Amino acid sequence: MYKAIFFDIDDTLLNFSVANRSAFIQSFAEFNLDHDDLTYSTYKEINHHLWEKQKLGQITVQDVINNRFKELFRALNVELNHDHFRDTFQGNLAKEHTLEAGAAETIHYLSQKYKLFAASNSILSQQKARLDLAGLLPHFSDLYISDDIGFEKPDQRFFETCLHRSQIAKEEVLFIGDSLEADMQGAASCQISTCWYNPNNLPNKLQLNITHTIQHLSDLAKIL
Repeated sequence: MYKAIFFDIDDTLLNFSVANRSAFIQSFAEFNLDHDDLTYSTYKEINHHLWEKQKLGQITVQDVINNRFKELFRALNVELNHDHFRDTFQGNLAKEHTLEAGAAETIHYLSQKYKLFAASNSILSQQKARLDLAGLLPHFSDLYISDDIGFEKPDQRFFETCLHRSQIAKEEVLFIGDSLEADMQGAASCQISTCWYNPNNLPNKLQLNITHTIQHLSDLAKIL
């Protein structure tokens, strides 16, 4: 019997693809930089590569944030203060709060039955602002964000810290997220039940034993 639901944020509750592109376009405009689809594709490739390294424990979330525009501008042969651009981008990203389909209704429904917690690899102030703008923040009992926790998914210590802070037994928790590596594998390492949010019907390439798999957030009402 679950007492609490832990939710990943990006690409689970909030659409990070939309947020990422919007913040990218706005930041380029603020710096009067030209860009096209190829520019954004180059950024996406660099960003994806860095996040994959983070999931393997080779670099940190802050390394991703610090280096993606440094690598992008090097690839584009653009001379620019990438730290300044990074900060501008992060500020714009903190304002992005497009919801995944069914997120608002699902969170409202589940908050009446369970304690809800958010668990994300990111910056606490940024994620708190985005959840607030999306109208979801009041439904959460606490936010467990990597820069505040001190550990990053899929590190087992991230999940152990979340459990300790929530004061809820692992047997009474369901972890919902979109990433096989960061969310499903990480939660399973602590024997936490898992729910894979898989809207694109991707294959379970890690062959993980996942408790539930859903394609729509509204499907949670059928199992919870």
